[in-house]
Amino acid sequence: MKHYVRSYWTKYKQLYKKGLKGIAAFLAIGAIIFFVLATIASRGMGVIFNEVMARQTMMRGSVTVESLTATPWGTLSFTDLVWKDPEGRELLTVPSGKIRVNMWDVVTRNFKASAINGIELNDATIVVDLDDNNRLDFVPASPDVNKPLDEVEPRPKPPKKTTQERQEELGKKVRNFNWEGQHLDLTITLRNNQLEIFQKNRHYVMKNVEAKIHLDSKRAIRVDMKTGKFGGTAIGDGMILKGRVDLKDVLKHRMPQLDLQFDVKGVDPSSLGFGDNIHDAMTLLTKVTGDFNRPLAKGRVTMPILRIPALTFENVVGDVIYQDGILNFENVSANVYSGKLEAKGVYNLDTRAYTITGVAKDLDSSEALKTPEFVVPVSANLNFKSEGKPRDMEVWGNFWSGEGHYMLIPIKNITGNFHNKGRHLSFSDVTVNTNITTISTDALRIDNGQLTMGPLNITSHGGSNFILYDESFDEIDENMDRIKEGMKQAGENSKRASESAKGIDRIKVPDDVKESVGDVKRQMDEVKDAFKGIKIK
Repeated sequence: MKHYVRSYWTKYKQLYKKGLKGIAAFLAIGAIIFFVLATIASRGMGVIFNEVMARQTMMRGSVTVESLTATPWGTLSFTDLVWKDPEGRELLTVPSGKIRVNMWDVVTRNFKASAINGIELNDATIVVDLDDNNRLDFVPASPDVNKPLDEVEPRPKPPKKTTQERQEELGKKVRNFNWEGQHLDLTITLRNNQLEIFQKNRHYVMKNVEAKIHLDSKRAIRVDMKTGKFGGTAIGDGMILKGRVDLKDVLKHRMPQLDLQFDVKGVDPSSLGFGDNIHDAMTLLTKVTGDFNRPLAKGRVTMPILRIPALTFENVVGDVIYQDGILNFENVSANVYSGKLEAKGVYNLDTRAYTITGVAKDLDSSEALKTPEFVVPVSANLNFKSEGKPRDMEVWGNFWSGEGHYMLIPIKNITGNFHNKGRHLSFSDVTVNTNITTISTDALRIDNGQLTMGPLNITSHGGSNFILYDESFDEIDENMDRIKEGMKQAGENSKRASESAKGIDRIKVPDDVKESVGDVKRQMDEVKDAFKGIKIK
């Protein structure tokens, strides 16, 4: 029995070894055959590429390349790829790049979209049009792609049709790119690309776009993208987009779901319509969620410094929420002239209209006015409004102060209203209360740097009241200057007379001293005449 088992086991091992050798030989021969076929296919890749481009249905028009080389491992390197629509307009230009394909599909001539494993585009110009549902299409580049970023049109030409008409045409529109539900599973790599985007009434041109995008049309899109400077609807230093777009059940008409980190850095406020000459950089750091066609972004807005006429804010920080083209700012705080600002506001990305309200507390007047002699803590209610044009920004509100001083004059408080539009700053209902008097005015304006002041009402706490009018100020100032000069001259003459009259009991007053005293008297009379224009109440 033992001999029989041993004999059977020996024969089994011999057959097993022969079988393994046969399988190995078969695999080796198969690999060699596949390599030979792949090599042959790669040498004819130009013909295969042209055949695939002729049979594909996703891209409308024609796709051509200047040169094409391939390896047996499925990497196709090309130069000067051009995609044109049937009318001959260029939709995409790529100086160089690579396409990675599944060589088994190439050898078996199973030419489907799923055969592509990767696409790499270098130094390309990509122009994307997003419709009202954010569906992607490729369109010809505008002249703005060759302009400096600060000259890019903020918005494309507004559509002549109504929104309803545009919605009805969405299904009828001839698209240059149509996914048609084909399964795509590939990685898209962008190196130093230029990207132009049209979306509704918004327009952006982005430089130095670097991205790695993995697309599995049955599962999700994973995005890691970074751009350089951009211009158009907004001007800034760069954007970062990272995260995931869930594509599950998209073919069942479920909207893709967003889970993205979207950061916009160095935004120029003037490019958004916040004033005509405000260029302090703003950064938005947001988390984007919701449906692909109606994203919701929540995050933070920060600015190291914000300078507007008459005010300088530092360390601006706040919450921001974006949806449907509207930015809502909440819980915004900032330092301003050793005080604090709390504000909120609403901004429309399409119309550029905005309203901002805030309260500034305990501002140091000596810092704001750059006058160390004038020290009072000032608080104010602030309102900012614009209908969308940078030069129509309007600022208004009221202010009040605590106790302080101007030089040696103690001040109990100051109250009033202000209004600023363009280069015209005006104050009204201004009241300055001191321990002995109250000074008030209804008209104080600064136009292009020139001060214009209306009547000043001066009321002493003893009950007397009088008004100084603007036309009296210059004349009084001139007379007071002459009085000072006359008194100075009289003092010098009196000093000379005293020195010459030492030891003399009877002094004869020199004629020039008499004349000086007479001049002073006449000038005092002129001041009295000038004060006749002052109304006493």
